[in-house]
Amino acid sequence: MALSVLIVSFLAAFLLCALLIPVFRRVFLAVPNARSSHVRATPQGGGLVVAPVALAVASAALFGFAGAKPDAFAWSLTAALLVLMLVGGWDDLGSLNAGFRLLIQAGAAGLALAAAPLDLGGPLAFLPPALVYGCLLIGMIWFVNLTNFMDGVDLMSVTQFVPAFATVYLLLAWFSGPAPWFGLVCLASAGALLGFALLNKPQARLFLGDSGSLPLGLLGAAAILVLGASFGPAVALLPFLYYIADASLTLARRVLTGQKFWQAHREHFYQRAIRLGLSTWQLIGRVALCNILLCGLTLIAAGRSPREQLAAFALGVAAVALLMRDLVRERR
Repeated sequence: MALSVLIVSFLAAFLLCALLIPVFRRVFLAVPNARSSHVRATPQGGGLVVAPVALAVASAALFGFAGAKPDAFAWSLTAALLVLMLVGGWDDLGSLNAGFRLLIQAGAAGLALAAAPLDLGGPLAFLPPALVYGCLLIGMIWFVNLTNFMDGVDLMSVTQFVPAFATVYLLLAWFSGPAPWFGLVCLASAGALLGFALLNKPQARLFLGDSGSLPLGLLGAAAILVLGASFGPAVALLPFLYYIADASLTLARRVLTGQKFWQAHREHFYQRAIRLGLSTWQLIGRVALCNILLCGLTLIAAGRSPREQLAAFALGVAAVALLMRDLVRERR
């Protein structure tokens, strides 16, 4: 089933994206500006294909062929992902009010969080549930937005989420984790992103747009919740550590220097690397190697003792730190 899900989602996403490029060019054309990393007008809207394909293929595999029944988490996450896809597509047509956009993101994240398979026992048992859920909701909203911030170079989202989602699927399959449908959605998303990647490689013929980055961010946030409940926070955060570090450190630097941190900019580590002389392929290669290492550490750490998981997390932090230091190194 896993191989079929991967192949079908790959082919479906590639064919649909290729067929719809003329439509996206007429409706969702992204014209470069001073803060853009691309230099020619390029259609966006790939997210309008990636998210539906992943949901449709995963649901058909588990509910159609395997005969399983969707649970509350499947219904709520599907609705939340589709809401963010539609809002992102609306934003791709013309910029939405930031407050309205944030309100919709909070509602979608809350919908997914409400039915997520979480265990508030252990060290969290001493905290009020409202406080725990409030912090988790803020974290999910932040991850949705940081994914949007980081989707600024060809293949960047593919490089982050393909290995991460494949790792999520492997962990849930190997350890018989909760929400088997969720694991298949992650695997189908990886397949759909690989199909989209054929059109997103430099020079890109198609971008994801907000219709893709917003639901990808929510699915990534949900993956952190699901893995965290099963394996602990270190394992849950490792596959996404580069995205979290780059976006969070960039935001902190802008706040500390008194800049208008809510405005669009080109100061992420990966954007600075391009300005300092790296080609897109050189950048993506470095990020891909780091993400594969992080996912390898995740697979090794899963099922280990908390001390061993912490050691793996420390290695991951060191790898990300070395990557970001290299990205902002002066080059001839």
